Amino acid sequence: MAKYNSREDIKLMIANYVAGTATAEEIEFVEDYYKYLEQNSASELSNGELTQLQESTFNRINQQLNNLSEPSIRTIKRYKYASVAAIFILSVAIGYFWVNDREVSKKPKVAVHQIYDIAPGTNKAILTLGNGSKVFLDEKADRKLKELSDLTVKTQNGKLIYLCSGKLSNNQHISTNTITTPKGGQYQVVLPDGTQVWLNAASSLTYPELFSGSKRTVKLQGEGYFEVSQNKAMPFHVETTDQDVEVTGTHFNINSYWDDRFTKTTLLEGSVNISSLGLNKVLVPGQQASVYTNPALIKVKTVDTDEDIAWKNGLFQFNNTSLKNILNQLERWYNVKVNYSDLPFKRYNGMISRSANLSEVLEMLELTGNIKFKIEANNVLEVSSNK
Repeated sequence: MAKYNSREDIKLMIANYVAGTATAEEIEFVEDYYKYLEQNSASELSNGELTQLQESTFNRINQQLNNLSEPSIRTIKRYKYASVAAIFILSVAIGYFWVNDREVSKKPKVAVHQIYDIAPGTNKAILTLGNGSKVFLDEKADRKLKELSDLTVKTQNGKLIYLCSGKLSNNQHISTNTITTPKGGQYQVVLPDGTQVWLNAASSLTYPELFSGSKRTVKLQGEGYFEVSQNKAMPFHVETTDQDVEVTGTHFNINSYWDDRFTKTTLLEGSVNISSLGLNKVLVPGQQASVYTNPALIKVKTVDTDEDIAWKNGLFQFNNTSLKNILNQLERWYNVKVNYSDLPFKRYNGMISRSANLSEVLEMLELTGNIKFKIEANNVLEVSSNK
């Protein structure tokens, strides 16, 4: 029997439910709370009453989670209102899937059926070797890409792995490699020092095949999650367009997409030093630094780190996230071109699995009201206000 011992366990359970892969135990837990909401007739409440109900329900759920051991098992028929239930069950982990400051309609929202659909991204990337040759990486058969006396480069279980003996030959030329994920792709790489890096869609990482000298330096474009192998004598540096992050051994996420207004670094474990345009900040776990270049500024705040690494754990998670930011994420993960002319300035809260088709994500957003989506041919997504 499954045990849900952490917040992350609960979030994965919810993602499984939304994706249709939940076990009987997970379905039972989730649907019990949907029934609770349904019995309280939330759709007839005022804004203030709804907020009060949501908060009391959330507290009740948290109390239940703290006391949860092994749930009993019984055969449960999946609720016919699964799409609506999914909105509520998101509150178990992070709050509610709703639009900030919107009026609560007493009429249920109906999502538009999509004629076209787009499958989620997969594990795929392109590796550019030092000689300029390119290798396509996916989840297929394991293979060796390079084998020398002191270095082996291979793919295994959907990862790109560098194995180093730690001994460099005299006057050895060290090649630089670049791994690039396209839109609709993600990939994991194990660097020659044992550091693990997860690359999100539309990202790239440039690094040497072997680390030498007084520091380990890589260059990132896009988004990456790092678990750095500890070596105090050889600090690890991640360079982006706007900043340099120095660590010795730690876990952190960097979001540095070109179309975002600033670069975000979120620390989960250890310590990092961030440098940008003559400014420096040291982060402790649970903090996030936002680096701006015009004017030069580094803002540090305490955050819920779950949101920033949700993508690495197979989830979309929105905490007061703007619609534009959400569309940017969908554009990268589903390799879709988003068209809009009149985008409402709304902020969303919620969570859904990244393994869901695009139509399922759009349906969740549409059910909150205020917005309409239409997937066109050739991976085009049209967005309009629901006035």
